[in-house]
Amino acid sequence: MLLQEKIDVTNFSNNEQIVVDFINQNQENINSYSTTQIAKETYTSPSVLIRIAKKLGFNGWLELKKAYVEELTYLHRHFKNIDANLPFSKEDSLISISNKLAQLKIESIQDTLSLVDSPNLSQAIKLLDQSKKIEVFGLSNIIFLAEEFVHKMRHLGSNTEIFPIQNIMFQEAAMMGSQDCAIFISYSGESDPLFTVTDILKQNHVPIIAITSIGDNRLSKLSDVSLRVTTREHSYTKIAGFSSLESISLILDILYSGYFAKNFNNNYDFKIGLSKKTEFRNIDNHIIQDD
Repeated sequence: MLLQEKIDVTNFSNNEQIVVDFINQNQENINSYSTTQIAKETYTSPSVLIRIAKKLGFNGWLELKKAYVEELTYLHRHFKNIDANLPFSKEDSLISISNKLAQLKIESIQDTLSLVDSPNLSQAIKLLDQSKKIEVFGLSNIIFLAEEFVHKMRHLGSNTEIFPIQNIMFQEAAMMGSQDCAIFISYSGESDPLFTVTDILKQNHVPIIAITSIGDNRLSKLSDVSLRVTTREHSYTKIAGFSSLESISLILDILYSGYFAKNFNNNYDFKIGLSKKTEFRNIDNHIIQDD
């Protein structure tokens, strides 16, 4: 849940609501306001801001303001001329649809890069590099993206697996330990079947990497590291998950590439050696041919 959504559904007192309305009406300039200034403008007291922050899960106004401004900054970046939910209309020609989808994917990639947090990404890759076994958990069509990631990792000799059947997911989770690592992929971060798995992993002290949307969701709270994906799509009222799937795919490619780079020479030699032993085909295209 985005912070602005959380604000909308939280019950505030009359004085608190006055302050909340002031914050929403002055979004662009709110970063420059102190508690004293806001209290003066709203004829309330600084303590009201503290109560608002506490209700929203923050320690104080400065922490709330930082999160509020960061969310606003993100939401105002990119996607200025295209709707991630309805990127084209029935009036568009096939060429127009093609161009709009290409633009949507470009925007999604740029948006994802703006969310990449170097410390979190480094921690995630360190967990992968140190793990004896990596298991990926996801539901529905996300499994297809996860399978491609697993395919790449296994071709580096990594013990990486995915188990899309729910009963098998639970059993595999129960056999994992603290020296393993789990990757969870969920756009909403609220997919119920996954939390049976997280409960099991927590009992076994298995570190969890979450790939999920921005904002406050259940999966990010349970994870050791959260990697955020572009968050522009509604749950149901969209043509397809063009934007979120593009973003998830990029994050998985970054994880794979970061893992590859940790032991670049060994991984490259292993992958090339495996390909030479197992891939046999006659290629006439000189661009594709290897020397």
